Parts: sequence; C-alpha cells; structure tokens
Amino acid sequence: MIEITVDGMTCTSCATHVKDVLEKISGVKTASVSYLESRAQVIADAGASRDQMLAAIAALGYRGAFEKGASKRGSGGMTATDRNGSHLHIAVIGSGGGAMAAALKAAELGAQVTLIERGTIGGTCVNVGCVPSKIFIRAAHIAHLRQCSPFDGGITASVPVIDRPALLAQQQARVEELRHAKYEGILDGTPAITVLHGEALFKDGQSLIVRMNDGGERAVAFDRCLIATGASAAVPSITGLKDAPYWTSTEALVSDTIP
Repeated sequence: MIEITVDGMTCTSCATHVKDVLEKISGVKTASVSYLESRAQVIADAGASRDQMLAAIAALGYRGAFEKGASKRGSGGMTATDRNGSHLHIAVIGSGGGAMAAALKAAELGAQVTLIERGTIGGTCVNVGCVPSKIFIRAAHIAHLRQCSPFDGGITASVPVIDRPALLAQQQARVEELRHAKYEGILDGTPAITVLHGEALFKDGQSLIVRMNDGGERAVAFDRCLIATGASAAVPSITGLKDAPYWTSTEALVSDTIP
C-alpha cells in the first residue's frame, strides 16, 4: 500500500475529488482518502507512476507527499536540473490552479521556483469563480426552498428575508479560508518556492523585471518560464457600454446589494 499525505483538503468533497483523480491513473486499483487525517492510501501495481499521483493531487490545488519510507518507484529518476547537473530556476507567472501545480511539481523535482502574482493569490477558482459562485447559488437554492418546496402541503412556506451583506460576509470568509488552505499556506510551507507580489515584464529571454506592488523592482533570472495568467472577462464592443454601469461575474459575486 502507498500512503500519501495530502495537505489542503477541507471537506469530504475534497477527499472525493482526490480519490477520483488517483483512481484514473494507470495501474491504480483503488484509493481511500480521508480529509480528517489528510491522507490517501493507494493500492496500485508496481509500475504505477508515483509522480503522476502527486501531479494529479497538485492539479487539484492540494499538496501531496509520500509518507516517510514510501517508495517512489516509477518516477524514472527525473529531476529538474540542467545539462551540468545544476538545479533549474523556474519562473511561474500567475498563481491559479495550473500555476500552483507546475510550481509544486518543479519544487518537488529539485528546482528553485519564483512565483509572481500581481493580484490575489489563488487565481479565478477560489477567489472569483468556482468557490464563491457555488456558495452564491447554494444560498439562492435555500431561499427558493423556503418559499417553494415539494413538502408545501405539510410545511408552511414563507418568503425569506435576504440579508445580502451578511451572506456576502459568510461567502468571503469561506473564500479566504480555502485560499489559505489550498494556496497561501502551501506556498508558505514550501521553502523552494519564493512568492513575489507584483507585475512581471520580460526583460529578455532569460530574465524578468517584477514591478513590486509595494514599490520598487526586482530582477528575476530564470532557466524556464511558465506563463499561467489565466483569462479575464471579455467585454463586448457595444456603443456606450463603457460609459454605463455593467457587471461581469466578478462584480456580481461581490455585490452587497440585490439588483
């Protein structure tokens, strides 16, 4: 049995997602995952790739590590080194799920990593996408059930009073909790990854200039660079739109009033 410590899980759904991705790896027969114990137990063939297991966990935003004494057969001895055997320096621009997975994998293989983020650590999903939108939708569903449900014949329906500022505070508290658990806390606990808060500009093919958010500039030399800056809302070219108040999903999720 292979035992993997998995940091960053906060609920049974997290554990289910980890179990699902592990069991999709070739050679893995079954996986048992507990978020309370922060552990995955995997039964797999001898040839199953341990690196794929860690990469699959990292792609979900968690940090996996084989417990002491566990074998890493199947890694092929791969390390992040150049032709002279020196450890590579990897620059990663962005801090969402893809950037995190790449940074953690590079660090695991021995590289020194500089991760650069000009905004909030964590990218779209945890900050302005999956997490807040699901909380928003769930609250709307509960409000709907209180005034209309299949049991109205025996349970008196009522029109709920919506306190949007209170719901928003609850939503953002959960966002901050998960951002720390799945991103900030993991980065803080990985010495091989240095985080710079600022905007990255290419100076040439092997170096960046980072305009720091708190002032000044930092030069970052790299052997490899990953641009993982994600996407932003596309605003259509409609006459007068830029002069009118409009929302993208980002504004909708953080509004403290109901339109």
